[in-house]
Amino acid sequence: MNNWYENILKMMIATLAVIYLFLLMTPVHANEIKGSSTHFTTKAKHILWQELNSQKVDNNYHPEVLCLAENIYFEARAESYSGKAAVGNVTRNRVQDSRWPNTFCEVVKQGPVRESWKTKQHKDLAESDRVYYPRKHRCQFSWYCDGNKDVIWANYEKTGQMIEGNARAWRESVQLAIYIVEVGQMQIKDNTNGAVYYYAHNLVYPSWAETKQYLGQLGNHTFMK
Repeated sequence: MNNWYENILKMMIATLAVIYLFLLMTPVHANEIKGSSTHFTTKAKHILWQELNSQKVDNNYHPEVLCLAENIYFEARAESYSGKAAVGNVTRNRVQDSRWPNTFCEVVKQGPVRESWKTKQHKDLAESDRVYYPRKHRCQFSWYCDGNKDVIWANYEKTGQMIEGNARAWRESVQLAIYIVEVGQMQIKDNTNGAVYYYAHNLVYPSWAETKQYLGQLGNHTFMK
């Protein structure tokens, strides 16, 4: 009987050892984005299928999806998928933080504005009919107020075709925006560790970085909170 118990114990120890070795050999990617298209809602699947199979701009997204997709694209189109996800996560973290507005569009477009001279000259014009533009270089995300024309589909008007790199970057930006806005936080991991700030360290070192907590780097961006 003792031998039987000893054999069972040895088998259990051997099994646990094999499992432990398997876990050690399995690579762990701390910043890996979790989720796949199988996690999309029916609506999200339809939107993503349209985008992945289209060579035209489709702006028929939920406004929050479009605002976030544009922010990811213009802030990080040259970054890897994880780099794009990081920008999306920072935007989401701000939405969930009481220090910022609680919608994606308001967070992306936050900053002082100026009224267009075309509407400013009409004193009796209703507020809803007035046109405002962001003040140059005074917004939260530089692309939104840098004064440049923001075109997602580069060269589309001239050639009727997209530059493949830009097409892929836009598809990834839309995919991530759908994940974050429509599918929810459970399907995509925050690979910034809660960052609400970032900057392009290959271009600038902003003075405000001295007062923030460093969290890490991903691609050309440094993340902080």
